[in-house]
Amino acid sequence: MFSMSMFREHWIGGLVAYSTFFIISFIATIAVPIFYDTVPETWNPTIPPVFDFLQIVGCFVIAVLFGLWPDVDIKSKSQKIFYSVLFTLNVVLIVFFQKYLESALLGLFAMLPIMSKHRGWTHAKITMILLPGVFLLVPIYTNYPEWASGGNFGSDFYGLRDWDTLPNALLSGLPFYVASFIGYASHLHLDGILFRSRKAQRRKARANR
Repeated sequence: MFSMSMFREHWIGGLVAYSTFFIISFIATIAVPIFYDTVPETWNPTIPPVFDFLQIVGCFVIAVLFGLWPDVDIKSKSQKIFYSVLFTLNVVLIVFFQKYLESALLGLFAMLPIMSKHRGWTHAKITMILLPGVFLLVPIYTNYPEWASGGNFGSDFYGLRDWDTLPNALLSGLPFYVASFIGYASHLHLDGILFRSRKAQRRKARANR
């Protein structure tokens, strides 16, 4: 049975892991252009712009949520949180944006974890790498507003205005990908799947007694 202590361990793990990464990256982002004046202030795309408070908060929230997400495949507080979030997103997509296809796909995805065994694909290392990729795809799908306007290629395929702007669109989602990846990795580490921690080893030893 999923315990409250494990829930607490995972959300704290995600927060601590991303906080450590963010602080180091933040200091490096500021320090490098000072010591090397040829380096632009925006050289580090793995965290949001230094003064973009909302994006920074968003990355911390995403890191914590992805630190909890793998346990959505079992009855737990993590599962309650995520299905509440997914339900809210579905309502918003249908009522406010009339995005019925997107809502249906989101609902289909929401069923997958509860159809799998505990510590199945949600605890796989490949999922840790691929699932956060949604934050790289969203800017492409929504035709990210910071893309430069210009000539279309072909028939404006899937709303992409210019192949040259595609890297910028991907980079816009990179901070969120990194945050979700770190949160996810912290969960797998604490479960003894990514790198076996001493706590995970002791937990496994108790279970085998």
